Amino acid sequence: MSPRFKNLLIVIKQTAYESYSQLKLRGLAPKALRWQRLESRYNKHKSCVTDLIETLKKNYDVNFSCVNREDMDRQHLHGVDLVVSVGGDGTVLTCGHFLDNGSIPLVGINSDPTSIRDMPITKRTDERRSHGALCMFTSDNLQQGLDKVLHGGGTLTSRTRISVTVKSAFSETKLVPCLNDVLIAHPVPASVSRFRMGWLQPVREGDGAP
Repeated sequence: MSPRFKNLLIVIKQTAYESYSQLKLRGLAPKALRWQRLESRYNKHKSCVTDLIETLKKNYDVNFSCVNREDMDRQHLHGVDLVVSVGGDGTVLTCGHFLDNGSIPLVGINSDPTSIRDMPITKRTDERRSHGALCMFTSDNLQQGLDKVLHGGGTLTSRTRISVTVKSAFSETKLVPCLNDVLIAHPVPASVSRFRMGWLQPVREGDGAP
């Protein structure tokens, strides 16, 4: 059966272990890190990435390329008909910033999901796992999820996003589209942020105005 999508871009999360390891080489890493735990989460994530690549090569007639989440740019989207996010909700949100007009579908894979056994635990014993609310499937059901997406069993749905324009006295900046929220703050955390919010068009009563 021919795949529904032929040209994939795989966007891969950079784990905390990788980020802190780079800081450690420069002597800048925090001293209280639980390295063994971070490395365990890194290994789980990398195992998912390896399984995904091997599964695509072995079982599907598709073309794909991989890019680190921190290195992603719009140029990577040329000729792509499906973006695959591998990480957690943060990776899905980052990918969403680059999909301006909704012409390229996005699917998220939770590479290190929180297990059912972990959910009732209130003590922060494993804060590096991902909840994955925005992900379609996880590393635990990778094959079934890929079959559903690539062979047309999944359903494409549209998501409403937030569009924000920040205006000052001398400039106007349109931010990238956002899936869930926008933070507006002063560059200096201790300073007070002053801004004015308004509607671009008059809002009639009952139209959803707060």
